[in-house]
Amino acid sequence: MADFVANYSDDLRVEVEIEANQLLEEENMGRWILFADGASNQKGTGLGIMLKSPQGDILPQSISFEFNETNNEAEYEALIMGLQLAKDLQVFVDSLLLTNLFNGSYAVKAEKLALYLQILKNLALEFETFSLNHVPIEDNVEADDLANLGSCLRIPS
Repeated sequence: MADFVANYSDDLRVEVEIEANQLLEEENMGRWILFADGASNQKGTGLGIMLKSPQGDILPQSISFEFNETNNEAEYEALIMGLQLAKDLQVFVDSLLLTNLFNGSYAVKAEKLALYLQILKNLALEFETFSLNHVPIEDNVEADDLANLGSCLRIPS
């Protein structure tokens, strides 16, 4: 059926050719981009992950935990979970703490955060290219919204 539609639909053929050409153009073969955020509040703990493909496709993910974490731990969980979804990407987080811990500007004080940092550094080594960048919270709204959604979701038992 798909072959029939592709072969006999002029409108669809034009769209398919445009998309195929975009995929073949070298400048469109960029990196995946990850936006990640964690939220911990009185309602619970949630993660927000938004992957953006080189072609501009957006893959949002909101995750709800059945256990409580601190906000910094939730930030690490979101980042680690996001890294497990992609292999060659540029990462944006609104946590200056995570960015500076990863880049070595800050020293780790909390034992659990030190464990998260080691997991993050080990995951970063698996990527051909990896960079962790701080962005203002207003540039990370979608991931923040997904994290807050995740912190409120509860599945009835």
